[in-house]
Amino acid sequence: MRILLVTYWGLTNMGGIWTYMSQLAAKLREQGHTVTLMGSNAENQTLYLLDNNFSFDKKAFYSTLLPHLDPLNYPHLYAEHGIFSFELGRYVFEGGAAYLGLDGYDIIHAQDPIASYAVRRILKEPVPLITSVHGALAREAYYEYKALEPELTPEKYAGRPIWGYFRRMEALGAEAADMVLVSSRWIGQLVNELGALEKRVRTIPYGIDVSQYDAKAQMVSSVIPATGCKVIMYAGRLEYIKGVHVLMLALGMLHSLRQDWICVLAGIGSLEEPLKAQAIELGIAERVVFAGKVNNIPAALAGADLYVQPSLQDTQPYSVTEAQLAGIAPIVSGTAGMPEMVIPGETGWIVPPEDAAALAERLAALLADDQLRARTGRCAREWAASCRSLDVMTARTLEAYHDTISWHSLQQAEGIYHNSLSMAGEAGAASLPGAFHPAEVLQPTEQGKILAAILRHRLPAAYSIPDARILARFRPSIHE
Repeated sequence: MRILLVTYWGLTNMGGIWTYMSQLAAKLREQGHTVTLMGSNAENQTLYLLDNNFSFDKKAFYSTLLPHLDPLNYPHLYAEHGIFSFELGRYVFEGGAAYLGLDGYDIIHAQDPIASYAVRRILKEPVPLITSVHGALAREAYYEYKALEPELTPEKYAGRPIWGYFRRMEALGAEAADMVLVSSRWIGQLVNELGALEKRVRTIPYGIDVSQYDAKAQMVSSVIPATGCKVIMYAGRLEYIKGVHVLMLALGMLHSLRQDWICVLAGIGSLEEPLKAQAIELGIAERVVFAGKVNNIPAALAGADLYVQPSLQDTQPYSVTEAQLAGIAPIVSGTAGMPEMVIPGETGWIVPPEDAAALAERLAALLADDQLRARTGRCAREWAASCRSLDVMTARTLEAYHDTISWHSLQQAEGIYHNSLSMAGEAGAASLPGAFHPAEVLQPTEQGKILAAILRHRLPAAYSIPDARILARFRPSIHE
């Protein structure tokens, strides 16, 4: 089978999404399938195929499109900067994906709603499309905005155009897919709320290659200093949505109870300096280690005693399963998909989200009970090894591929085509006044002529920018 795994986001640096894509690709290749990975490179502003020298210059195409998107003609595009940024970024992604080519694949597996909708919009011929929804775009964006605007509330956010935009994009991404894969019941419920038929949504929890994990865990790690103290660990981005600031508050409270611990934060992010300042203010700077980017988390976890995932929202973070495989029953926030990852008191612990006092109390109790940590750690390891198998995840994903291809073939036989042309012809989705095909605006240079010819050939004739299905229909309302 020829499979394309594609994401709007960056390859190799996207945390859980990259872990999912790389592990799945490796397992599929072991079974004889041909797998291609497509995604962005933030450093050189390209869209590219991994392990292939073929790439598309996103920056140059962005500059070509920008002058033709007049705010007077398309005010919805400029309602908020985030809308403009994402929409123009998607148009560039669509042009790049068409340039790199979507022909020759038996199935395309998108990794986010933006890529899902973009791929469906640019396909000239019907190709089976399956989409993994790894998170809740609109809800995650709230925490990104709240990090910049501390006074922002969910109610205020729901009244802003950007909420309606993200909700519309999530709905279109789900609608575009022949089948939607989710890792938890929580994210599955959100997809159903977007209008996806339940029969098109399949829950397949994430898996980890246990033998590979164990091999990495045997390697020497210098992340955890030799202090003789018990080690609390967090691994992930240092961003507001990850709740590390809540962990810091809990550590400040824990410090008043006992001082026989250190906390290692493995990760980088925009909050690194504010978190360091918070540690100083709380008087725990000497007990918090900012380890930076850590390439071998299993080896680091081998030296840890406790693991905390304090996220304000997280679907099913790989780091929780990695902690369980390390023989640590993790403490997770009781929100989003994380409670589904643990059996409370047996394979992990759940504390209310953003409740630093409850987290401090749980940390203190576990630090004081070596036998409890050991017993629950063994149960966590056994559960993760049996219930989070990469082989099982891959087998179920392949089953979903075959089912999608069969269903797609049946639809074609019955004359039903779920492709970009049918979506473009939807009522209310006619081209906006002044909308254009990108081939029409490319500069008449030799390079521009070549790209124009490629895009004219590979994009549907009805394809146009801006996208009426977004700008004419998204609503800045929580009820979208």
